[in-house]
Amino acid sequence: MDLRDSVLKLFSGRIVVAVVEFAAIAGFTQALGTGPMGSFFVFQAVVGMLGVPVDLGISKAVEKQLSADEPLGEVLTTSIAVKGVLALPWIAGLVILTPRVEQYVGVEGVVPFIVVGLAVTQSRALGLRTLAGQLRVDENAFLKVIGKLVWVASGAALIHFGWAAKAMITAYILGRFATLLAALVRADLAASAPSAARARSLIDFGRYVFVGSVSGFVYQWMDVAILRLFVPVSMVGAYEIAWRVASVAMMLTEAIRTSLFPQISQWHADDRLDEIESAFRQWLQIPLYLTIPAFAGAVVIGREILGTLFGADVVLAYPVLIVFMAEKILRSVQLVLGPSLYAMDKPVLGYRGSVAAIVTNLVLNFALVPRFGIIGAAAATTLSAATAAAVAITYVSRFVDIDVPWRRIAWSVASAVLMAGAVAAVKPYLPGGVPRVALGVAAGAAIYFALLFVNEGIRLEMRGAIEDVTGSSP
Repeated sequence: MDLRDSVLKLFSGRIVVAVVEFAAIAGFTQALGTGPMGSFFVFQAVVGMLGVPVDLGISKAVEKQLSADEPLGEVLTTSIAVKGVLALPWIAGLVILTPRVEQYVGVEGVVPFIVVGLAVTQSRALGLRTLAGQLRVDENAFLKVIGKLVWVASGAALIHFGWAAKAMITAYILGRFATLLAALVRADLAASAPSAARARSLIDFGRYVFVGSVSGFVYQWMDVAILRLFVPVSMVGAYEIAWRVASVAMMLTEAIRTSLFPQISQWHADDRLDEIESAFRQWLQIPLYLTIPAFAGAVVIGREILGTLFGADVVLAYPVLIVFMAEKILRSVQLVLGPSLYAMDKPVLGYRGSVAAIVTNLVLNFALVPRFGIIGAAAATTLSAATAAAVAITYVSRFVDIDVPWRRIAWSVASAVLMAGAVAAVKPYLPGGVPRVALGVAAGAAIYFALLFVNEGIRLEMRGAIEDVTGSSP
């Protein structure tokens, strides 16, 4: 697997996914309002919350073992059996607490949807991790596009028939199921009798990754879960929409993280630490070239993006959007470095970093949300990302050198500041509505990248990446 080619293929797929999801959420919010959208986001939070103890790090352990050429059939069959056993008590709990779960989500009869959503989501994760473990991670991008398209089409159809929040919930399940089916078709599959020894090995590795899974859930959904205890679902909807808008800036970073784990695992097994150091230098800087200008752009045109594309009720989340854009800069660093600790067989250190981030997030959410509402939740998530990034840098630097090109990053910051000033100056003269948003974003991107590419080192780095994926020569 060529790392750069894999990253750029995944990035291309994520662009498609982001455009589809962004447009869909905008349309769905305009059609339903922030209330039903908030219930949909709370449903996702519940599925994500339950998925942590049901998975117990098993999916990531499957990827690790398959990348190390462990027996395919035994690994897959055992992982499915372990997940099934882990899911039973949580499903029973949902049934017993049905009235409270319905009140919390804000949708009657939602428990069967949660059970099915949990099963499909866990199966999907296992299918995608199987492909990643077979060093075919670049295929995941296409599979996720399929899922998003199914989600959009089915969601639009069900909204038309008046399903409201259940339209989004059902569409979410159908989209995940479509990705699962596509993954099963593409993956190399085998089956054999489950093994107690294999189960122990999966759980042994997974118990460290489990804390990372908790960290992932805390990062993605704990703020939503806690917010729902203190604010109505409509506020949750506005908050999560700001999060989704900010997450567009993370497309490249997510692609890098997905591709780096199996590749670093292989390099570490071959004792090729120089390759790991080279990868860090390259892939630490490139995501910042997107997250830094995204923050600057959100400051000057974020209010128009929220109000025009999602509706006036979402504008109240503008300060949240700014905080989240700052968080994405920190998260870019952590996502490149943090998972490498597990890939280099240092799960204990990855465990410690995840625990630090989890504790920070939980303590700050419960401290800030009751008093400051959605802006408190955003601040808690951002400070948690800062903690995770600091811990990742500290631990990874023990084993490999982290060479950060500070001058190039400073150039990016200066370019973003100049871009923001230019957009702020011309914004009053732009037409209103969607044209203002489109022209503002386009002008900002053009100005920023024109300034960025004046730097020869950055220009050559980006050109090399494009040449690798297109197959052209310098």
